[in-house]
Amino acid sequence: MFFLLLVVLPLLEIAGFIVIGGKIGVGLSLLWVICSAIVGFSLLATMGKKTLQKAKKSVDADVYPFEEMFDGICILIGALLLIFPGFIGDFLALPLLITPVRQGLFKFLKSQHKEILDKFSKNAKGATSWYYYEERRGGTSKTIEGDFKRVDDENETS
Repeated sequence: MFFLLLVVLPLLEIAGFIVIGGKIGVGLSLLWVICSAIVGFSLLATMGKKTLQKAKKSVDADVYPFEEMFDGICILIGALLLIFPGFIGDFLALPLLITPVRQGLFKFLKSQHKEILDKFSKNAKGATSWYYYEERRGGTSKTIEGDFKRVDDENETS
């Protein structure tokens, strides 16, 4: 699927350049490509920085930053689509860069995969909490003990 996207999207972009470039002209087409790349770089810098700051605050508050991670991925994909030349990529980037659209998409995905996100919620206290919870609940204790010996490279070859 991803390979198909990598093959089909550039072909669609070329067709878009031919069709739209024929309507608005070569000069405006080049201006569009340059401006969209500048906007993509600036959005990547500003929105990416804000998202990282929000994610850091969530981690500091002991909350897993799922929404911030989703925002970051959407911003990255949207900015990259703007940076690479083409009209279709720019059109696909717009929904990913509009905050209410991203929030709606996240809420939809969250409702579809609620059981997965619940395993990583604040109440679960991490991805490995199931192990520690099962150990405490079962009353068994597993202790792993061992000794180690450092072997230098010279001793291995001798």
